[in-house]
Amino acid sequence: MTRSSTLRLRVTAVALAASACLLGAAASAQAAPAGGGSAVSVRSGGSVEVKETAQFTASSAGGSMETAGTGAVNLAYLYAQGAGWQRSQCYVLAVDLRSTGGGWFSARATLFCQR
Repeated sequence: MTRSSTLRLRVTAVALAASACLLGAAASAQAAPAGGGSAVSVRSGGSVEVKETAQFTASSAGGSMETAGTGAVNLAYLYAQGAGWQRSQCYVLAVDLRSTGGGWFSARATLFCQR
């Protein structure tokens, strides 16, 4: 997502919340970028909450699907922790397992993290 698209999402979220304030209704709006960056959450009470998000992807191979998948997930968590994220702030978004032949498997794991 480009910087201008992210800005447009933030402006839209603020406009929605401001409209709700003028009408006296309770409302909330969120804008979240696809890859990594920050998301904006605006509530009609006037508070603005900025949340940081990130995704981490890692690959691994092994002699079983379990070994390959576990290795990829653990490596993705290591990448996230190296970037300053706590394990409790992240969850496994997807694991793609494939047979590479000869009894070997490859895996690609993606984590989604949010503060």
